[in-house]
Amino acid sequence: MSKTKRTWPLFVLAGSSFLPGLGFFFGVAAAVWGLISDRSRAMLAAAIGAGGALLNLIGVVLLMWHFEQDPAFVSADQQGTRSDLAQVVRALEGHRREKGRYPEELTVFTKPPYSLRLINIQDFSAGIIRWPRDYHYELASDGQTYTLFAVGIDGQPGTADDLYPDLPDSAARHSGYRGPR
Repeated sequence: MSKTKRTWPLFVLAGSSFLPGLGFFFGVAAAVWGLISDRSRAMLAAAIGAGGALLNLIGVVLLMWHFEQDPAFVSADQQGTRSDLAQVVRALEGHRREKGRYPEELTVFTKPPYSLRLINIQDFSAGIIRWPRDYHYELASDGQTYTLFAVGIDGQPGTADDLYPDLPDSAARHSGYRGPR
């Protein structure tokens, strides 16, 4: 006489997928287990787990969208962007000291040996949910100066919401960085 496998542990795992936060992981586990299991009603448990995981994902996206509109979050995000831009200026100056010139584009910092320094060149100033792009970097025709900024919330360069590096005056004077005109 063959013993049938109990299904309740799979349904407990699938039900846990509706818990906020960790529910996504429980849902994925329940969906995978349900799909590979030969237990009775395993497909139903897989569907419940997948539904809970999907609801958790939707909740995270809605939460991010909500906080993206919050003035305190926007202010903190802008300060982080200014700090990242200052780090890029330091990396550009280091590149000039090492190579004798500024790079043509910021993607040089995504390749070894610069990639080991973890320099963020991605501009998220238009919001976390939007597709990221590189910071706006333009090397002057003389190759001695450059402009660098983030496009801000509107996603358009050259507008009032553009963000610039937070540099001390001494660092700005001794670099090729040229701020807003």
